[in-house]
Amino acid sequence: MTRITKSSVEALDVPPPGGRTVLWDAEVKGFGVRVSSGGDRTYVLRYQVGGRDQKQRQVTIGRHGSPFTADQARRRALEILASVRSGADPMADRERAREEKASQDALRVERMFDGLADQWLERHVRGGGLRSLKDVEGVLERDIKPAFKGLTVDEITRTKVNEALDVVGERSKAAANKMHKWLRQMFNWFIERGIVEHSPLDRIRRPHAEPSRSRVLSLLEIAIVWLAAGGLPDPYRSFYRLLILSGQRLREVAGMSWTELDLTVAEWLLPAGRTKNGNDHLLHLPIHAITILETLRGGTSKTGPVFTTDGRVPIAGFSKSKMALDDQIASILANIPDAAVRIGAALPHWVVHDLRRSLATGCQSMSIPMEVVEAVLNQVGTRKAGVRGIYQLYDYFDEKAEALQRWADLVTRAAAALAKGDVEALVSMDPARKVRRRLPQ
Repeated sequence: MTRITKSSVEALDVPPPGGRTVLWDAEVKGFGVRVSSGGDRTYVLRYQVGGRDQKQRQVTIGRHGSPFTADQARRRALEILASVRSGADPMADRERAREEKASQDALRVERMFDGLADQWLERHVRGGGLRSLKDVEGVLERDIKPAFKGLTVDEITRTKVNEALDVVGERSKAAANKMHKWLRQMFNWFIERGIVEHSPLDRIRRPHAEPSRSRVLSLLEIAIVWLAAGGLPDPYRSFYRLLILSGQRLREVAGMSWTELDLTVAEWLLPAGRTKNGNDHLLHLPIHAITILETLRGGTSKTGPVFTTDGRVPIAGFSKSKMALDDQIASILANIPDAAVRIGAALPHWVVHDLRRSLATGCQSMSIPMEVVEAVLNQVGTRKAGVRGIYQLYDYFDEKAEALQRWADLVTRAAAALAKGDVEALVSMDPARKVRRRLPQ
């Protein structure tokens, strides 16, 4: 034992590997410095609580030089001893602090946004059988979870939500709107479950106005999209052409499986579990669609998804394939000047869902009754209103088949004319064109 000073501490020999040396202070009982085989010098203090018969306890004061000098460590030792004499137990206090921190850390893990978002996806979206599962998964992984990474649900404030929406909105206004929609629904679910009391999206409006959903592609534009799809590799080439020919929703077509098809009778039974209205939907596909599907099948019996890149799961990544399709459209317009004169260098803003609306409008322009068009689209519409909805259960199977075949014939004739560069012939066959009639003289 000797008085611990800077010199005496630094003069201590480093013990061999696995050993350690302790120098005890001659002035302050229990105060010492420990030297490890790695050369670290650490100030410690031994003390007793409750009398001489109690087991000694030891606390670490800190490392020599960082941040403690010998004198600073001695003063800290005296402070600890004073607190012990007043009834405190520094070692027990530290243990309690560690336990409290461990408890808080465990609670924080339970409150982490990422984990609770996954619960919402699994229990509410997937467990609830929402058709928008793929869309939600994409928004969650691409935008929502990265925006709040490392935060608990309690740390997500209105300010943070607005900042995240602004960042996503710089890339895509539509993506920001989707983020707002699903994040709001998620926090409402959290409130229902008692996970949070309030939503940070309360009184936060949708960040951007939704574009008008009235875009209808002309027959010329439909023909351009058809030819452009031909420049894509399968399965995307066939996928986009089936969208044009069938008028069904994007994910309904993308999720088509071979078990839903009977190509010998040209039928596609879209099961209730994959339709928006929860009703089975039977379509008699046009000859052109059957040709596309038979080409994809390749003459062999198949199971699983029709439109797939790995044989196991349906295609995804629709934004990327739509960009590739738009590139092909620009190429076609560059090579067919007469079409570019009417359209421009690119198709005016359009989304894939516009193909469905365009089929409906095209069928109406061919004088196909509205109830048949609604049946093709599997829309409830007027067919389910009032008495008709109760007693009118006819499914228009033959009429749907004829409508789809007439539409397919029109589209493929238009595409053939466009491929030859005969834009005038294409425009003349458009049933939606306006024809001015002269009054008799």
